Amino acid sequence: MVEKKKIQIPRGLKDVLPEEQKYWFHLENNFYDVAAMAGFDRIILPTFEFTELFKRSVGELTDIVSKEMYSFKDRSGHNVTLRPEGTAGVARAYIEHGMHTLPQPVKLYYFGPMFRYDRPQAGRYREFYQYGLEILGEDDPIADAILIQTAVRFYQKLGLTDFVVKINSLGSDKSKNKMVAVLAKFLNEHKSDLCSDCKLRMRKNPLRVMDCKIAGCKALLDSASSILIDSLDEESKKRFTKVLEHLDEMKVEYELDPTLVRGLDYYTHTLFEVVLKGSDLAICGGGRYDNLIKQLGGPITPAIGFAGGVERTIEALKTQEAIVPDPVKAELFIVQLGERAKSKAADLFEKFDTANFRVASSMGRGNIQSQLSEANKLNCPLVIIIGDQEVHDKNVIVRDMKDRSQETVIDRDVIKIVSRKLEEKGIRIS
Repeated sequence: MVEKKKIQIPRGLKDVLPEEQKYWFHLENNFYDVAAMAGFDRIILPTFEFTELFKRSVGELTDIVSKEMYSFKDRSGHNVTLRPEGTAGVARAYIEHGMHTLPQPVKLYYFGPMFRYDRPQAGRYREFYQYGLEILGEDDPIADAILIQTAVRFYQKLGLTDFVVKINSLGSDKSKNKMVAVLAKFLNEHKSDLCSDCKLRMRKNPLRVMDCKIAGCKALLDSASSILIDSLDEESKKRFTKVLEHLDEMKVEYELDPTLVRGLDYYTHTLFEVVLKGSDLAICGGGRYDNLIKQLGGPITPAIGFAGGVERTIEALKTQEAIVPDPVKAELFIVQLGERAKSKAADLFEKFDTANFRVASSMGRGNIQSQLSEANKLNCPLVIIIGDQEVHDKNVIVRDMKDRSQETVIDRDVIKIVSRKLEEKGIRIS
């Protein structure tokens, strides 16, 4: 009998196993908290869109569109693409749902999978997750600074330390066009010093050459930084100076990087990345895209946003050995000892469940030590212990699993006391 070949996951994909989940919970929960505190509302975007959306927004000559997109025809013959990034979908939704009629700016956040046929490497997969913030309908430079400050606050909240904000400006359309022309001339004069990929890029889109990480090209491109800065017109320089002044006032540290251009065509003015110190690895990046919504058929709408890579951020957390708590799978565990305790435990279980607590129990199986062990596995901060004596006395024992202290609480006060104890631990029940 021929043995069937074992089916394995395709190259560039990854299973996120249970032992990894604490990093995902930590990142997601903190991202949602920071986004909500900064006044952003959640948007859930479709996983695929019409291919034309990405060609018109990201740019046909970018590596993403020309090499990396997962595109196919659906059964109706429409050209569709698994989303390679989130900003284009946000812009499309803004137009389609008439969000320009809402009070401006509209502030949105998203979290979900993206798809690019890229070379798999550390922190980069063909299905990868991104989190992002977008501010639409605001052209004041302070919006740029606030977005960058929010990104920094998020990484600090995660526990990351050794990172730096790199920032640059492409200026207005006029400045950007001048920059492209000046750079194209420079690259043509030094064509023999470029790698084969850069020689191809310089013909299609000179700005993409600035993304090259090969040492020889990088050294050459660093020498071009002054001519790029000189391409900015006075208005663009004034605007960028305002952004930097706001960041100084907010005490957000940054480094000017004239070679930073990002890999998408829709960017204008401010660009930034958050980069791990001692490496070229960016864990997030973004910038202003004031022309994108008009380009897609909507009204003139200044906008700025950023996206970060979940897998890259988690790798950074591990590398820096950041403290990442185990997720609380239940706030409360009910331990029952004896037959008479079962009905009371069931009644308490229902009351806590109705009050929106995450409550668990092993249904009275095993002795007290085995049940407490089960509570430990679930990372429950509190345990309620009910035995025959507690049934008789109409009370329960509330035990703190961290310091092992315990308190006897009468039945009518148990929900109130448990809520207070959890709140003291920073756990609020909705």
